[in-house]
Amino acid sequence: MKKLGSSFRLNGLLYTLIKRNEKVAMFGIGGTYTDDIRHWEICKIQIRNDKYGLRESIPQNDLFGRDGSRCFASEKIALEYFEELSAKLCQWVPKVVSVVGDNVGVISEYKIA
Repeated sequence: MKKLGSSFRLNGLLYTLIKRNEKVAMFGIGGTYTDDIRHWEICKIQIRNDKYGLRESIPQNDLFGRDGSRCFASEKIALEYFEELSAKLCQWVPKVVSVVGDNVGVISEYKIA
């Protein structure tokens, strides 16, 4: 599967990948007349399977905001939201693997919501 690029242009703006995990990406976004970062976008990573094959993408304009993705004018607040959304989408949950009488085996498993 093709991963998100470290930088690309979308809607005429330069997107630069700042931080990511398996579910969430943080981008610095250039302005209309400059490539200097003016805003930060936290995006839930989407998986698409289209004519370009299986690949990661950021939400399309009509889905942005409804899936948890947000745009910020402050890098500090954007980083805080990155951690918040990551915690919401990637959770540790116990999984019962066997139950025999009073002997219950529990394994911590990483679950992606």
